[in-house]
Amino acid sequence: MIKSLLAGVIGMLGAGCVEAGEGPGMVLHFASLKEGIVVVCMGGRLPSGKRFPGPGGLSRTKDWLTGGKTEGAAPDGRQLPEWVEFEWTEYASDKDDSVEELGPLPVHVERVVIRERVPQDVIEEVIRSKLATPPGKLPDKSLWLDFVWTDGGIKFHWRLESVKAAPEYTLRSGGDVLERP
Repeated sequence: MIKSLLAGVIGMLGAGCVEAGEGPGMVLHFASLKEGIVVVCMGGRLPSGKRFPGPGGLSRTKDWLTGGKTEGAAPDGRQLPEWVEFEWTEYASDKDDSVEELGPLPVHVERVVIRERVPQDVIEEVIRSKLATPPGKLPDKSLWLDFVWTDGGIKFHWRLESVKAAPEYTLRSGGDVLERP
């Protein structure tokens, strides 16, 4: 229940940056597994040219699934983007200097394909849950998109979650395989 409420509240914060339509909506989760590196993500660009939210600064987290930062656009019905092209810089976490003192940092860019990697039946299940939900209530099911910075690039993982499936919440998941501690 708390997880779903949090998703709904957070969803209102990032909702204006993801393309609107009759989609499943989504909760965005960002994490980094890069040891000794701070990733500063400025967000990304969608195929339409619109901006996609970013998490700001990310330090290494022990558990990519529970650490990091979360924001979203659920349950408002945002469409799942075809892809997102993220932009970020990196600096060593042991530096005492401010980002300004470090000088210009190179900007990294990586495109992450999303829509074709989430099964259509999962998207439809989230949409059905949303349509069956009374006004002013949060749907039982939500789609979580995980973006995890690693030494090998950004890994993408998706989760179909339900508050009725407590304590685990996750009904199905897929995408890149990421180990948990």
